[in-house]
Amino acid sequence: MWIPLALLSALGGAGTGLTLKRALDGGGLVVSTVAYRALAGVLLLAVVLGGGLGVPLGGAYAKAVAVVIPFEVVGTVAFSRALRAGDLSLVQPLYGLLPVTVTVAAAAALGEWPTVPALGGIALVAAGVYVIGLDGSGRVLAPFRALASPAGRWASLSILAWSVTTVGHKVGIAASGPMPWAVTLALGSAAALVLVAPILPRGTDPPAGTAPWGVWIAACGGLYAVQQIGLQFALAEAPAGYVIALASTSILLSVAAGLVLLGERASRASRLAGGALVTVGAALVALFG
Repeated sequence: MWIPLALLSALGGAGTGLTLKRALDGGGLVVSTVAYRALAGVLLLAVVLGGGLGVPLGGAYAKAVAVVIPFEVVGTVAFSRALRAGDLSLVQPLYGLLPVTVTVAAAAALGEWPTVPALGGIALVAAGVYVIGLDGSGRVLAPFRALASPAGRWASLSILAWSVTTVGHKVGIAASGPMPWAVTLALGSAAALVLVAPILPRGTDPPAGTAPWGVWIAACGGLYAVQQIGLQFALAEAPAGYVIALASTSILLSVAAGLVLLGERASRASRLAGGALVTVGAALVALFG
């Protein structure tokens, strides 16, 4: 059952990236991030209360919150800044590194070791990220330059932070259940962002009203809620590295969305080829993990 759930997370993740990119064109970074997370949290909370999915919470839950939420805030802000700084079809594929970093973290912290074929699939995901970074030039160092760009640096910070949170999700899910933990993640990160907003570095925000901001935020919040439902239930059933690898199929969707819907034509061939490698690698993980 975890495979369709991870694919649902991939669909929601691709939609979240696309709609957040559009929302950031018409509103401030912090307010946009808080708004979509808070909206998603309210939607998820309604599902929990309506379905009677709440459970008693104890010390293990509190410890998971204390560890995960700070890293989630760092990852979320860095992700939004990466989207602000670069093309969707370049930024989102960099997150194909997540299966690699999450697999390492899960093996070290949780003892979740991948099978050999699944490890090959994770390697293909990493290779796909490299091809995307070639940027159509064929220069072997181009992918590392992509990581060194402003968008790449923010994405790298986000990847490291979300590697920690993904392992932490397993602990939080065990302590509270998938849906209550999804609510905690969405509302907790939104509240924490409000608290730290005064100390966050300020960039140049576009004038309000340059895009239908409210529409994009509503769509982003709904899609993020879908992503979290798929992700948290999948993590409850399967190793973290496998789930994140399969969820990385969102990369191909994001590349296609950036090329077709946002007109990001630069290096189309390398981004499509890299996205395809990521997808094949994720399929290997699903089949042999």
